[in-house]
Amino acid sequence: MRYPVDDEHAYHQVRSGSLWVWRVRSTAQIPVEKDLSFPGLQQIVQIYRHKTHKRTGAISEETHLAVTNLSPTQADAATLALISRNHWAIENKLHHKRDSVLAEDACRTRKAAQALAALRNLLLGFLHQLSRPVLRSVRSFSVQPMLLFRWLNGCI
Repeated sequence: MRYPVDDEHAYHQVRSGSLWVWRVRSTAQIPVEKDLSFPGLQQIVQIYRHKTHKRTGAISEETHLAVTNLSPTQADAATLALISRNHWAIENKLHHKRDSVLAEDACRTRKAAQALAALRNLLLGFLHQLSRPVLRSVRSFSVQPMLLFRWLNGCI
């Protein structure tokens, strides 16, 4: 971070065979410059992510900058880290499954896109409610579509 750091928070998590380390740094010492003329700007936040794949040793790093209207008394670096993590909760829980399992981003349908999205949501909702493994279920339904019809008939 180019500006002096007022607060810093670091945390880590092991998931999907990788060690993730986050470091969130914030500053409220904002110089008066044209480039930083955001209305209500209180803090500049730097979010650094370091990921090490445990098996291969592959490393990836990312640094993101954010601005907020929350003052340091309203949100310290730990709170800003939590806000950042919660921001991605929907993407990680729903949209990631819709894309990785159901290949939603690869779909080029334009006229029936909302109808397909509704059907995908319905399928994921059924699978989650019945505690079925999503990827395994979708793969078996793709190979044997009649299983899906029998399963849906039993659910309704």
